[in-house]
Amino acid sequence: MMHELIHELHRLAIEGGIGFWALTLLAFGIAFSLLSISQALRLPCAPILSQRHWKYILTRRDIPPQLLHKLHNALTEKYPDDPFHQIDHLLFSNLDRRFSFTFVLIGAAPLMGLLGTVSGMLTTFSGIGSANAVAVDAVSQGVSEALITTQAGLVIGIASLLACSLMRYRFEQLRMGFLRVEASIKQLKD
Repeated sequence: MMHELIHELHRLAIEGGIGFWALTLLAFGIAFSLLSISQALRLPCAPILSQRHWKYILTRRDIPPQLLHKLHNALTEKYPDDPFHQIDHLLFSNLDRRFSFTFVLIGAAPLMGLLGTVSGMLTTFSGIGSANAVAVDAVSQGVSEALITTQAGLVIGIASLLACSLMRYRFEQLRMGFLRVEASIKQLKD
């Protein structure tokens, strides 16, 4: 089974041309970026409270008042100026930048696949233009390169877009939870 997978990847790498290699590098970049986002969604820079407590607070609609008082006191003690802006920055600004970068990488995948398609078609037309026995091989190689890179670009782009969109939805839920917490604490102060 593993031998067949390696053989198929080797065949794709040879027939896909340079476009396939570029797409492979892009796929690793996207995967690294998605893993980075996944890690950041765990709120590793969470101040005052633990990651677990922040997640608990941000995902609940009804937060116990004693927990809100405790959080309010800790926030005003550590960040006397504008605690909510500073906490928002610590929890979410890094994630916001990572999403933008990742969506740019994801958008490049189908375009890189299209570039491989154009490259394959150039090889195909070059083979059609020559009148020798090697022309059939050049045509088949060009068509193969065009199809492999197109498919790889679309598979990478669609799968990555779905994964990143799910993570973005989770991020938006956490952000809305933070706004709820902020509003609840401001009501306590009044």
